[in-house]
Order: sequence, then structure tokens, then C-alpha cells
Amino acid sequence: MKPLSIRNKIWLTITSVSVLTIILVVVVSYYLYQTLYIEKQTETLLKQGQALEQSYYENNPENFSKRLDWLDNSSDTSVIFTEDPMLLASGAPFDSFAEENLITFSERQDLLKGKTLTFTKYHTGLDQEISAVVIPLSVENRLKAVIFLYIPLTAIAEAFEPIRNFLLVGVVLVIFLLILVGTKMTNRIVQPIKQMEKVAKDIAQGDFSKRLLIKGEDEIASLARSINTMSSNLDEVDRNRREFLGNVSHELRTPISYLKGYSEGLEEGIIPIQKFAETVKKETDRMDRLVHDLLDLAQLEGDSYPMNKEPVILAELVKEVLERFRLTLDDKSLVTEVQLDDVVVVNGDYGRLDQVMENLLSNAIKFSSANRKIRILVKERKETGVLEIEDEGIGIPEEDIPYIFERFYRVEKARTRKSGGTGLGLSIVQQIINKHEGRIHVDSKRGKGTVVIVEIPLFDFQ
Repeated sequence: MKPLSIRNKIWLTITSVSVLTIILVVVVSYYLYQTLYIEKQTETLLKQGQALEQSYYENNPENFSKRLDWLDNSSDTSVIFTEDPMLLASGAPFDSFAEENLITFSERQDLLKGKTLTFTKYHTGLDQEISAVVIPLSVENRLKAVIFLYIPLTAIAEAFEPIRNFLLVGVVLVIFLLILVGTKMTNRIVQPIKQMEKVAKDIAQGDFSKRLLIKGEDEIASLARSINTMSSNLDEVDRNRREFLGNVSHELRTPISYLKGYSEGLEEGIIPIQKFAETVKKETDRMDRLVHDLLDLAQLEGDSYPMNKEPVILAELVKEVLERFRLTLDDKSLVTEVQLDDVVVVNGDYGRLDQVMENLLSNAIKFSSANRKIRILVKERKETGVLEIEDEGIGIPEEDIPYIFERFYRVEKARTRKSGGTGLGLSIVQQIINKHEGRIHVDSKRGKGTVVIVEIPLFDFQ
């Protein structure tokens, strides 16, 4: 069996609601007609009959006769008075009831016992239903006479006709409104879903440029916004992937080109073997660093990469890294001004924070001229430990600062490649800082130097 579409499900719901509404209206109408209105008329007949009964027992035949005539002529109620109850069981002598008995044998027995009768029955002579009340009149415990009051239900139906017509028109209007609202509601729900289906298929086929037109603030609009966000994110991921592959290809093309050129030069005897060996080692080292950094960055960008956090004395870490770079600093005659707060203990992965410090110090040395200063500061600020590295190097143009943490981004491509960088160092640094729930900020001016500020949450000893 083919499953129902959303459109058919909505219409099935609307149809079900319409049918239930009509049934409810019919039931309520019948209740109002049968239970309330007819019972109210029966109650009125009973009160009128009781009033006539009281007048009969006053022994004033003339007044009783006048009341009978007045009630018969001034209202929809018809009154039959007879002192021979047996006549009610035969239909005679009342012409309008000649074709059937007004009361049954059992009802006549109840009258003989002095019981008041109330009933609704169909009369063939009148070709309609009547609502009736029969009141026995007893004298000395003997049935003397009977008052038979009845009202044709056509009179009740005529009184109820405007309400019935109103209800009928109301039902028609409700059905019309349900169809109108149902059509609009169905289109409002189904059409966006159809568009979402089309966009989802395009996304599945690799086209991430499609977007949905959003109208309203309901759940469907929220879903459309989510799909647009997903499509935008996938588009960005796809662009990053293509850019990443292009950058990797470009980075690998340079050492491969060198190796190819030197190999051809070696074959032709232009390049000495010693020069060729040096070039091969240099370029293979570059590719090794590139692959290592790529794997490192891929691990850090994964959500499941573990950080072995522990108390880290930031000043000790800085001293250890400085010691490793001492020869490099001396070779360029760089002076380091160090101001370290030994009580600053952060919550971090020692190896990864060492990698951050090493990368930032390496950049400061690399882009600083000889006989310049590098200032290193460690201090505590609120709930973070602050590492600040300031150099007097070439600086970074202001327009390049927002992009320096992107993969393979280089301010001066030729100079950076010559210095042996892969263009991934600051991307790795940023990922490590993010893993520590910290922050990194760079402030730089062209020709005046760069200040890098790293903030790492303090270790909680409690």
C-alpha cells in the first residue's frame, strides 16, 4: 500500500474534522430540539392542563368552558375535554382523530388509576407527530372526565426552523472555510517542503549554492533556515576543501619542481652531486614538515583529540623554550627582556603549550633584524594566565592580520617559503589555544613589530 503524502494526510485530517463537526452540529441540534424544546413544550402543556384541572374542581362549568375555549383559540395548544374516557381509546367522536386511537389500552388503565399521561406519538390522521398531556379528572376516586391537551410538532418545527436554517448555513460556511483554509494551509506546508526536498537533492549532488526563500517565523521557516545554514556551511567546507587541496598541491609542487629541475641538471652534468644532495635533503625536509603539520592540524581540528591537562607553571615553560633557542638568539644578536611571574599556573597540556611558545618565539626571531629586542611577559589577569611576546621585527600589515590564522596564509609568500615555513604554524597555535578554551590576540604595525597575547585559564587548585 502506497503511503499517504503529507497533502493527503492534511486533507484527511480536514475531512475528518469536517465530518465530526457536522455530526456534532446534528447531535447538538437534535438535543436542542428533542431534549430541550419538546420537553419545554410538554412542561407547558402539563402546566396548562393542571390549571384546567384546578378550574374543573371549582365546580364552575361556565368558567371552565370559557377557559377551555380561550386556551384552544389563543395558543397552538389544542384541548379535548370529554367525560367519557372510553372515547379516547376509539378515536370517536373527534373527527381529526378518527383513524386511530388517541391512547392505548395500557394508557387507559393508567388513567383509571388516576395517573397523568405525557407522550409524543405520530398520528396518521394529522400526518405528523403530536406532543400530548392527558390529565384524569376523578370524583370520589372514580374517573369522571379527561382533559387531553396536545400540540402538533409542526408548530414546534416551525418555531425551530430559523435555528435549523441558521445551523445549516453555518455548517455550509464552516465547510467552505475549512476547504479555503485547508487549501492555503496545505500549500503553506507542502510547497516549502517540496522546495526543501529539491534543495536537499541538489545538496546531495554536490550543489551547495542553492538557498530556500524563508517566509514567516514558524517551525517550517525555522527548518528552512537550518537547511540554508547547513548549505552555507557545506559550501564553506567545500570551498575550504578545494582551497586546502590547491594549497597542498602548490606547496608540494615547489619542492617537486626543485627536485625535478636538479635531477635534470644532474643528468646533464650541470649541477654537482653535492649540490644535488643538499637540495634533495632540504626539500624532503620541507615536505616532511608539511606532512607533519598537516597531520597535526587535522588531529587538533577533530573534536575527539585529547588534551592531557595538568598544572603548568607558565614561567618555567617559557624559560625552557628560551633555553632551546639560545643559540639562535645569539646568532642574530637578539636581546630578550623577560618578566615572568612564577606563581602563574595554568590548566593545560604541557607539550601543546610548549609547541605554542616555540612557534611564537620562532616567528619573533625569524622576522626580527639583528640587534633587536624580544620582550616576553608572563602575568596573571583575572582568571587567566597571560603570555605576551613582543618583537621589533618587520611587522604585519593591518589588512593581513584577520587572515594570519588561516591555513597556508602568508604575508610575504616568497620570504616565508625561503625561511622554511609551511604556513600552518599559526593555524596550529590557534587550534591549541581553542582546545584550552583560551584566546589569542595579535597587534602589529608594519615596520614597528608585533605583539602576540595568549590567555589560558588558570588551574583551579580547589
